[in-house]
Amino acid sequence: MAPLLQIENLNLDFVINREKIHILNRVSLEIYPHEVLALIGETGCGKSVTGNAVLRLMQNNVLMEGSVRYKGRDIYAMSEEEFRLLRGREIAAIPQSPGTALNPLMKIGFQASEAAIGAKVEKDNKTAAFLVRRIFRKLGLPDNDHFFQSYPWSLSGGMCQRALISIGIIAKPNLLIVDEPTKAIDWALRREAVELLGKLRLETGSSMLFITHDISAARHIADRIAVMYCGEIVETGLAEEVINNPLHPYTIGLMNAQPSRGFHCINGFMPSFRQLPPGCRFSNRCEYADARCKTHEPETSVSDKEHKVKCLRGKQYA
Repeated sequence: MAPLLQIENLNLDFVINREKIHILNRVSLEIYPHEVLALIGETGCGKSVTGNAVLRLMQNNVLMEGSVRYKGRDIYAMSEEEFRLLRGREIAAIPQSPGTALNPLMKIGFQASEAAIGAKVEKDNKTAAFLVRRIFRKLGLPDNDHFFQSYPWSLSGGMCQRALISIGIIAKPNLLIVDEPTKAIDWALRREAVELLGKLRLETGSSMLFITHDISAARHIADRIAVMYCGEIVETGLAEEVINNPLHPYTIGLMNAQPSRGFHCINGFMPSFRQLPPGCRFSNRCEYADARCKTHEPETSVSDKEHKVKCLRGKQYA
C-alpha cells in the first residue's frame, strides 16, 4: 500500500539574524491510509515544526531540503493556489490550545461556519450553519442558538476543545494534523479528547499525524509511534512495540519517566539547537554513550517488525 503522506530526508533551518539554526535533521516518516501515527517527544523537540511543514505554514526565514509528498505529489512543488485547495479540505489541522486557537471575539458558530465556507464544503452561511449544528450534535455539543451564538471565553475548556475538533473535521479530510490535543487541560478532559478523536477516526477513516508528549494518549489512539529527539526521528515502530520494547535509550528514558514505571526522569536537558553536540544528539544525556557516540552520527537501522532505531548501540538495550 502506498503511503498517504511521505516525508523524506526533511532538513529545516531557521535563519535568524543571518544565523542558520538547524532544527529538523533528515526527518523521514510515512502515514498510510486510515492510520494514526503518533509523533512523541519532549516539548521543543520539533514536533509542531514537522506538522507545520506538512501544512506549508512555514515563515519566510525557513530553509528546507527534502520532500513532503501527499498522495505521491510533492506539496512544495505545488503552487500556493494548488495547495490551498488541499489545506482545510483534504489536509486539515486541529491546533493546540483551544484558548488561543479560537478567536475570543468571534462567536463559536460563526467560526465553524466560516471554516466550512473556506473549505468550500458549503457555499453560504445558512447551509454552513446547518452542517455545523449537525457536527456539534455528533460531538456532544449543544446545537441550539444559545451555544451557536456563544463566545469561546464563555465556554468550558472541554466545549472549546470539541468546537476546535469540529472545525478540523468539517471537511472530512483524508489527513488530520492533530497538535497536542491534551495540552493544558485536566486529566478528565484529556481522556475525553483522546476518546473522541479515536471515535472520529473510526467513523471518518481519516489518517492522523497525532503530535503529543502524552504517551498514554499515543498508546490509546496510535497504530504506530515515531519518537523525536532534538529534531531527529530516533525510533519508529508499532505503538505497542515501541512502548513495551523500546530500543533507543531516549525512548527507554521516556517510558521509565511515566508515573506507572516509577517516574524516573532522564538526566540533563535537551541541548539548544544553537549548540548541538557532535555525533549523536542524545549522547550528552545517555548513560550508554561511548567515545564513538560523541563523534559519529548514527544511521537508522531496522530490527524485527519494521521497528527502526537511530542509535549506534540501541538494539542492545531491548
